[in-house]
Amino acid sequence: MDDITPDLLLEGVGPALMFREYRVFDEIGSTNAYLKALPSDEPPGVVAVADYQTMGRGREGRSWVAPPGAAIQCSVLLRPPLPPDRIYLLTTACALAVRSAIAPFVREEPRLKWPNDVMLGGRKVCGVLTETEIMPSGRARAVVGFGVNVREAPPARVAPDAGCVRQFAIRPVTRLEVLVRALREYDRLLVRLYAGDLEGVWRAWRSSLETLRRRVVVRGYGGGDEVAGWAADVALDGALILETEDGERRRVYAGEAIERA
Repeated sequence: MDDITPDLLLEGVGPALMFREYRVFDEIGSTNAYLKALPSDEPPGVVAVADYQTMGRGREGRSWVAPPGAAIQCSVLLRPPLPPDRIYLLTTACALAVRSAIAPFVREEPRLKWPNDVMLGGRKVCGVLTETEIMPSGRARAVVGFGVNVREAPPARVAPDAGCVRQFAIRPVTRLEVLVRALREYDRLLVRLYAGDLEGVWRAWRSSLETLRRRVVVRGYGGGDEVAGWAADVALDGALILETEDGERRRVYAGEAIERA
């Protein structure tokens, strides 16, 4: 792998409370799938990074496609002490961490699109996928995966709205720089979450959402339906609160929010 190794990550990220081991692959099916397949007694804190994924996945069963050497493809194994209805904060914290990581390198402010996409100039440069299972102990085991298009966006036929950091960069930037900054910030936010500052992380996510105070259509709501309305707010449980044209307020928990005129 050209610019990311376990030693470079150890040196760059420095002391981390949530990450204990870095495993780097030239090629893998999926970093999320790799961590999910680890034994149930594997301690948390494993970070898997791949130069290329042959079976990368995004939300709602979509594929995540990135040419070799073009993107960050990373997953972390966690055992969060969070209530089930607050597990989503692992995802939002990851999106916030990526947003913070790329901000110094680009000419405009990165924003978040509900629920967890990182956007630059109206284009998606990062997505986050969290997969959770409840262990026999009753504790959750979560794998949080994120992909960041750094050097190149996927083909338009595959992801027409995608972009990459390099398109907006004020200077050359490497994947290692972005990944180190993202992991440092994610470690800091996870410490806050685990210490009980759930509302503080939620507020940071809420203030970064470009989706709010816009008219949107959410696709995928209710198993394939669409719901349109004014994106009024987000709830503490992660729901997008929509005010529909008939005055009804709906809470939407999943789907893709697309701005409309």
